Amino acid sequence: MKKTLLAILLSTCILSLSISCSGPKKESSFKEFEIKCHDGTVRSGAIFISKGYKPGSRLPVIYMADGLVFKDGNYKHIIDSLIDEKCISPIVVACSYEDKRPIPGYTIAYRNAEYVESLSRQDPKLAQLFDNHYEYFVNEFIPYVRRHAPVSDAKEEMLFYGTSNSADFGLTLSMRNPDLFAEYWCYSPVFSDLTHYGMLTNDIDYRICWGIKEEIDSDDYFPTLVKDIRKRGGNVTSWAFNGVHDRNKWKANFREELQRRFPYKD
Repeated sequence: MKKTLLAILLSTCILSLSISCSGPKKESSFKEFEIKCHDGTVRSGAIFISKGYKPGSRLPVIYMADGLVFKDGNYKHIIDSLIDEKCISPIVVACSYEDKRPIPGYTIAYRNAEYVESLSRQDPKLAQLFDNHYEYFVNEFIPYVRRHAPVSDAKEEMLFYGTSNSADFGLTLSMRNPDLFAEYWCYSPVFSDLTHYGMLTNDIDYRICWGIKEEIDSDDYFPTLVKDIRKRGGNVTSWAFNGVHDRNKWKANFREELQRRFPYKD
């Protein structure tokens, strides 16, 4: 009788432990990594998995260029808070860190050359930097995230997020590889030139915003950019915020977009 009772208690404990381990995660995680790339460089990034993740499930994912913005801007707190408030469902954010070092002999940083395609048309060295980063992002960074994080590989659950020059990179990415992501959040893309591209072959949604006080060469730059994307078949939702090239404004818009795109599901 005692052995039977002990066996029942032991089975109950094991079952409880199993349920506890397989239940939603109570804490988010943020793990950094390095990738040795095809061009011999070593690039860094991080994977954020929000709390509420249920082991074995596959989550929608935001692939983010300028990933240090996520880390330094405490975006983790935004997502954790929205999860706690039951405003959004669990997600993954995959961060590709930018290279802020200046390029020897140039007045710009590596991140500028790697993100802005129009610069690459002016100089063979800059063209190589852009192409190497593009190859890394599409064929090394994204596959790495898929291998190491519980992310969905369905296009409708894959998004891009970029700000400033990384937003420029996102727009180029959408034109070069229109079957990659379903939606692009591109905030203040101040240096985009899409005139070399034709019609999009896939349905893509764009969320583009900018500050009404941005320092740009032409007052009609952003409206013209939006028209160019729509002319190529893109579905663009655009808006202007009261401000300049402002990380706090981008973060506030990011918070709003999370609630629109990933509403809480019980």
